[in-house]
Amino acid sequence: MKISTPGSGLKTLFKGIFWLGSAALVLGIAAGIIYLISAHTYPSGKRVIKSLGDSVAITFDESDIPHIQAKSSSDALFALGYLHASERSWQMEVNRRLASGRLSEILGKETVSIDRFIRTLGIKHAAEKQFDRYPIATKRLLQSYADGVNAGNAHLGWALPVEYFLTGSKPGHWSPTDSVAWMLMMALDLGGNWQKELQRLELSQFLTTKQVWEVMPAYTPGEPVSNIDFAKLYRDINVFNPNPLARDQKSKKLPATELAVDELLGGKDGIGSNNWALNGKLTASGKPLLANDPHLGLSAPAIWYMAHLEAPGLNVIGATLPGIPAVVLGRTDKFAWSFTNTGPDVQDLYIEQLDPKKPDVYRGPEGPLPFKVRQEIIDIKGEPPLRFLVKETRHGPVISESYARAKRAIDTDRFVLALRWTALDVENQSVAGLLDMNHAKDLDSFKQALRKNYAPMQNVVMADVEGNISFQTAGIAPKRTLHQGLYGVAPALGWEKQYDWTGYVPFEQLPSSNNPDSNWIATANQKLVASNDPNPLTGDWELPTRYNRIVELIKGKSSHDLASMKSMQADTVSLGATPLLDLFKSAQSKHPLAQQTSEVIRNFDGDMKVDSTGALIFNAWADQLTRTLFSRLSYLFTENYGPREFRQALTLQVQNPSSPWCNNHQTEQIESCADASNAALDKALEQLSAQWGGNPKNWTWGSAHIAVSEHRPLSKAPLLGSLFNLTQPFPGDSFTINVGRLELLRADNPFETKQAASLRALYDLSDLEQSLFIYQTGQSGWVQSKLYRNMSALWAQNEYLPLQMKPGKVNRQLDLNIKEK
Repeated sequence: MKISTPGSGLKTLFKGIFWLGSAALVLGIAAGIIYLISAHTYPSGKRVIKSLGDSVAITFDESDIPHIQAKSSSDALFALGYLHASERSWQMEVNRRLASGRLSEILGKETVSIDRFIRTLGIKHAAEKQFDRYPIATKRLLQSYADGVNAGNAHLGWALPVEYFLTGSKPGHWSPTDSVAWMLMMALDLGGNWQKELQRLELSQFLTTKQVWEVMPAYTPGEPVSNIDFAKLYRDINVFNPNPLARDQKSKKLPATELAVDELLGGKDGIGSNNWALNGKLTASGKPLLANDPHLGLSAPAIWYMAHLEAPGLNVIGATLPGIPAVVLGRTDKFAWSFTNTGPDVQDLYIEQLDPKKPDVYRGPEGPLPFKVRQEIIDIKGEPPLRFLVKETRHGPVISESYARAKRAIDTDRFVLALRWTALDVENQSVAGLLDMNHAKDLDSFKQALRKNYAPMQNVVMADVEGNISFQTAGIAPKRTLHQGLYGVAPALGWEKQYDWTGYVPFEQLPSSNNPDSNWIATANQKLVASNDPNPLTGDWELPTRYNRIVELIKGKSSHDLASMKSMQADTVSLGATPLLDLFKSAQSKHPLAQQTSEVIRNFDGDMKVDSTGALIFNAWADQLTRTLFSRLSYLFTENYGPREFRQALTLQVQNPSSPWCNNHQTEQIESCADASNAALDKALEQLSAQWGGNPKNWTWGSAHIAVSEHRPLSKAPLLGSLFNLTQPFPGDSFTINVGRLELLRADNPFETKQAASLRALYDLSDLEQSLFIYQTGQSGWVQSKLYRNMSALWAQNEYLPLQMKPGKVNRQLDLNIKEK
């Protein structure tokens, strides 16, 4: 009889665990290998799709741009949808759910506030109503694209992008109205004027109207578009929350879920783009040059996907948006076009007064009016569903019941805030306009197609091979008259008819220009006024820093070529910094490193280069100085400092050495702006030495100013975030042509950037095959593919790839056939 000792039993147990663990590891590795082999990360070969009208050939060039050759526009758009789903399936799934308010079904309670706000706006409802009015031919094209998306998702098989496994989800059905809804989401991202109205309402709780204008200055300081004393107006009707201090305490740290809503809503300083065109008199070739770099949030994968569509009556190449069946920015073989955001005021908030005895009605111009009400149900992963009512007034949806900041500011027992927004109009047919643009034969027919663009309003700069350059603002904006009413700068009284919109600006009265005598055209979100309509489209234009620098560089050379256009797009001189340089250089610090940094500070010229120490010290100083002046606004500063830089307010205040904003109200003595500047430099040097060490030679702008392309929704997940996000040291600041907006209080590293040039494109009209492009990730949305990140370093270093209709080399081919061959 053999007796087993305790030690031998343990050895047997450990051996069993070891072999089980080894087996599990081997199985895991095997499963991973099988997954990587099975995943269709590089679409190629032959696919049989019986729903196609005819077969489609797709070749991929060395830039990984697909060239779609089809026998009809319908089949071309089917193929584009197929590719979007094949390469960007997860991105499209998130986009679809975001626009429908259905993220929480797969992501849980963290996204409920986002879903609720999008449901309140009624994005998908508006898209369905708008689609019903689209022309039959356009509906068919949208349906073909949707069919292509669904076919592409189906052909992925079981080996879906890894995000589906991590969230326990699968691709959903794509419908034509999902494309229309995604266009509305782009309009939302490029809008945001209503948030500035809300900020002025919030500030009016504690400041006079004069002081509000000091914190949020008019485009032309001292000359606001409205002369109404809105702070007094709000106090007279007792609109504010009667217990603001209690709300203040609760709101100092808004939940992350509420801040996530803010990220969707646009309204950030510096959001927009650059574009410019030079005619042949200013170019070495004698033909036009055109440049474009749209500034959007950086994401991984990128918001753009490059493609070439060719079919009878269709030959266009450029940047597409996965989810929308068109080339949004690009060229044909005869002309090229570019967009920047006009930034018009197309969103107005209305204060609606409730009847305390009848909560289902509100005050109208002629008496009580009933709310329109609908029920929404949000399914939440792992939680019971959320049921809530959405109310609408004659102006639009009530947002104060689903947006915490709006709810916090007002007396919700007596008032609500409603939103009027052009993009929700049933007449909006912007996607139809894009399709018409893609089919345009020349600039004249292209401009005709621009009449269909509704939202977002864009500054379209164009050039053709005949030598023409042209500019047209395209979109819908309400008519306003200078100094009449509130001009959209702050929430209006909903029961006063004088604040209602009275119509839209006719297309013929929008800013435009054809072959100007200057021989150049440029837009960079600066103020635009039509010659036949002196009323500006908004009172909240962006600062003209990028525009002014573009003009400087255009005029700085008598003859330009592609090299000088590249140099302009790479330019990092900040005209937002130069007005502050004298104060910066005169600052006196008591910090131990002050002497070592004095020469660097003295020699800094405002050029935000990656290797610049002066750029890092300046931005740390400007950050601390801004906090010194405006942190007395408490949560109204901390919540907004990031989306807003307060740069114009800062620049204006320090021009007055004795500005009351420079005085630290917590001390007995009266501080000047020079005192505030000195204190800011002390704090900046302390901050930099703590983070980058005691040797200022190691402080470079690129080490702090990191461009972060974030993945949705895994960007902040431990370990996974570093796998899915892409980062690069980056030059520029919020005011340079090569823009890189600072995150400030919205990130642990205030100097990182999550909004920059989402695409750079250059078009040479002497030979359009010399056109160039770059963006910050890669064509693929599959994280395991090298094409997920292959453009990242090139983009950061301002290098480019060819944008050719007739490339010299084909890397791979995908054939979509209607039957087996």
